[in-house]
Amino acid sequence: MNKLLNQKKLSGLGPIGIFATSMIILFIITPSFRSMANFTQILLSASVYMLLAMGMSFAIIIGGIDLSAGSIVGLTGGIACMAMTYLNLPVPVALILGVLVGAVCGLINGLLITKLDLIPFIATLGGQWVYRGALKLLNNGATITLRGTISDEALATLTYIGNGKFLGIPVPVYLVLVMAIALNFVLRHTVFGRSVYAVGSNAETAKMSGINVQKVKLLAQSITGLMAGMAGIVMLCRMVSIQANTGEGYEFEGIFASVVGGVSMAGGEGTIFGAVIGALVVAVLRNGLNLNGINSFWQQVILGVLVLVVVYVDTRKTKKKRSV
Repeated sequence: MNKLLNQKKLSGLGPIGIFATSMIILFIITPSFRSMANFTQILLSASVYMLLAMGMSFAIIIGGIDLSAGSIVGLTGGIACMAMTYLNLPVPVALILGVLVGAVCGLINGLLITKLDLIPFIATLGGQWVYRGALKLLNNGATITLRGTISDEALATLTYIGNGKFLGIPVPVYLVLVMAIALNFVLRHTVFGRSVYAVGSNAETAKMSGINVQKVKLLAQSITGLMAGMAGIVMLCRMVSIQANTGEGYEFEGIFASVVGGVSMAGGEGTIFGAVIGALVVAVLRNGLNLNGINSFWQQVILGVLVLVVVYVDTRKTKKKRSV
C-alpha cells in the first residue's frame, strides 16, 4: 500500500517538470508569450481541458477510456442552449440540466461496459457517434446561438461565467479549483477512490477482495461524463453558441492532458492535480503554437505526434514496472 501511495505522489512530479520546461522555452523564444494578458488567456483556455482531463482521469485510472467525451461536451452545451432558447428555462436550471445530461451520457457508457460487457474503447466510440449525431439533430446541424434569443441580463450572466474575471482570475478557473479539490478528495480519501485505484491496478484481485467492480466502473464513467458536461457548459458560456462540431476531438486533448499529467494508460495510477497540470501543458503548447504562427493543421499533426510519444513512454514505463 505504501508503495502504491508513493507512486501516486511521484506521478505528480513529472507533469510539473514538463510544464515548467514548456513555460521556460516559450518565455525565451516568444516575446508575446510573456504578457500577463496572455497568461490569463492560457488559464481561460485551459479551464475546458482541465475539466475534461479530471473526468478522463477516472476513466483511465479505472482501466478504461472515454472516446465520447468531446461529443458530450458539444451535446451538453447544445441541450443547455436549447433549454434556454426554446423552453425559457432560467440560466442556472439550464446549466445544471446540461451537466446532468453529461452524467447520464457517462452512465450510459458505463452500462454498455458493465452490463453488455463491451470494452471501453468500443462502447465509448459508439457513444461518440451517437452523442455527436444527437447534437446535430437538435438543430439540423445548424449553429445553436443564444444571441437575440434570451434576455440581455441572462446573456450577460453567461458571458461573465465564461469570460469574466474575479480578482483578476478567469471565473472558470474557480470552478476548476473547486472540482479539483473535490475530486482529489474523492480519489485519495474515500472508499470509492481507493476502489478506483484497486480496480485499475487489477480488477480480478479487487473483485476477490470484495470490491463491487461493476459499480465502481459505472460510477467512474458517470463522473467522466459529468465533467465533460461541465466542460460543455463552460464552452457554451464562453461562446454563447454551440456548433455541430463543438468539442470535436476534445477527447484526445483530455487523454493527452491526463497522460502528460501522470495518469497511466495501463490504469491504477495518476492524480487529479497531475491531470490539471497536464491540461495546463496542453493549453501552453496550443498558445505557443498559435503565437508562433503555426496553422491549425500543423498543430494537429504536432499534438498528435506528442500524444503518440507520451503514450509510448507511458507504455514502456508500465512494462518496465511489471518486469521488475
